[in-house]
Order: sequence, then C-alpha cells, then structure tokens
Amino acid sequence: MTSADTSPSGLQRILRHPWFQGYVVAGAAAIGATTFTNGIEVVKTRLQLQGELKLVSERPYKGIGHCFSTIYRQEGIRGFYKGIWPAWGAQAILNGGRLGTYPIAKSIMGSTNPDASFWFLRNVLAGAFAGGISAAMASPIDLIKVRMQAQSPTVYLGHSYQYKNTRDAVAQIMHNEGPRGLLRGSLTSAQRTAVGSAVQLSSYDYCKHLILSTGLFKDNILAHFAASLVAGLLVTTAMNPFDVARTRMYNQKVAVDGSGAYYKGMTDCIVKTVRSEGFLALYKGYGAHYLRLGPHTILVFVIWEQLKKLASL
Repeated sequence: MTSADTSPSGLQRILRHPWFQGYVVAGAAAIGATTFTNGIEVVKTRLQLQGELKLVSERPYKGIGHCFSTIYRQEGIRGFYKGIWPAWGAQAILNGGRLGTYPIAKSIMGSTNPDASFWFLRNVLAGAFAGGISAAMASPIDLIKVRMQAQSPTVYLGHSYQYKNTRDAVAQIMHNEGPRGLLRGSLTSAQRTAVGSAVQLSSYDYCKHLILSTGLFKDNILAHFAASLVAGLLVTTAMNPFDVARTRMYNQKVAVDGSGAYYKGMTDCIVKTVRSEGFLALYKGYGAHYLRLGPHTILVFVIWEQLKKLASL
C-alpha cells in the first residue's frame, strides 16, 4: 500500500484541523450552558420588552421573581424552555464560531503572548472580530429564539408572534416577511456581540492571567471559575443596552413595506427608548441578564477549558 493510499482525505484533514475541533468543543460548551440558562433568558427577554416605548402602560412583571412565578403559574416548566431548539442552534453557531475563531484572531493579531505590547488591546480587537462575525451568522436563528421566548398565552409584550415551533417560525417569516425578515436585526446583533465579546473574552484572558501570575492557583476549574465570574459581570454591564436594542429590533412589528414598524436600526432604537422610557430603560432586565450571562459565562468557559484539555487543544 502506498503512502498515497493511507494519506487522509480532504474531509479527514478538516475534521482533524485544530480550528474545526476548537469550533466543535466551543459549540458543545455553549449548548451545555444554554440548557441550564434558557429559563432566565426567557425572563430577561420579557422584562426587556415590557413597557416598550410606553405603547402599553401595563407592566405585567414586577421584577425577576414575579416574572419567574408568573411564567411558572401560567405556562409551567415548559415556559422556561421556550425557544430552546433555536437557542441551542444559535449558541452552537455563535459561541462555536466566537470561541473557535478567537484563538485564531489572537494569533493573527500577535496577542498569544501576555508579554506582548498592547496585549490587552489586541485581545479586545480579536474578541470584537470573532464576536461580530459569529453573531451575524447566528442572527436568523437567534431572531426566532427571541420571538419564541417572548410568546405568552396571557401577557401582551409589544408585538407578539405566535410560532408553533422553529420550522413554523421559518415558514411564517418567509411567507410574511420574505428572506429579508430572517436578516432583521442582524447588524444590531453583530454590533451587540462585538462589544460583548471584546469585553468578555479579553477580560477573561486578562483575569485568568492575573490569577495564574499570583502563583496561588493552578490552571484548573477554580481559576477558570474566578476569571469567568469577573468577565460575566463586565460583559453584562457593557452589553445590556445593546441587548435591549437587539431584543426589540427582533420582536418589533413589521410594517407594510417590510421594514420595522418601530425602529430603523440600533441607534434609532436606543434613542427612542431613552426618549420614551428614560436612560435606565437601556438596563431593563439587567439583573436577569446577569443571572443568565453570569452563569452562562462561567459554564461556557469552564466546560470549554475542560473539553479543550480532553481534546488536547
């Protein structure tokens, strides 16, 4: 048998490539984390939508606890898993691409060595690049997730879409809005995640480096947990205004001409929100956002680090 007979095929080379393996590992970590945090994301989405532009004066949810209890009472446990299928898909694409691309972006920007000049800034740019590209790719399925999470049988939150499942959502969007409908809010999503990734990934790397440099910790779950805790708080604070804008862009009613009925884009959404509801409206759902993003950040990074070790990446 010749060496040509035993050489790996093109598909095998792709499957063995570190980038592909990194993508799969990161996607698996994100799916695992999402399984535990989808319920709080449902709460966060609904808190961000209530009182939108004061179109409806009623505020059905008085806070995180009340929102939890109301959903459980009216929709049962299944209410906390609304949109779970598109959530899994979106996270696999978003975080798989984001975390899988981040090490490559760091290598291109020369920020793999903590002693390199402008190391932190280079990591910020690498994180923004990885996050923006991945979010744009995941946006269509992320849109479906948000709309399904906002669905309530008894509570009116802005415009309410009624989808039976992910397939029905795609069919309705294509029929009522065309292919353009699936791309609604994609730029806002990319901008949101670029900001979030720039803060989250760079701060995680920086905090992990500081923790390990003390010599008190080894590169283990405890160090990953501590770094993730700080990164989760920072990314929630930086990203919440963009997250509110993205949620509202995704869920807004569609005008006759196919454009958004309320907002033209992210800036328009933020300006109208502040004018109608005040600056703090940009931080609606902040507590729920942190309760979702904090544990999600911890779970993603801890699982990611452990899977990387298992895969020898």
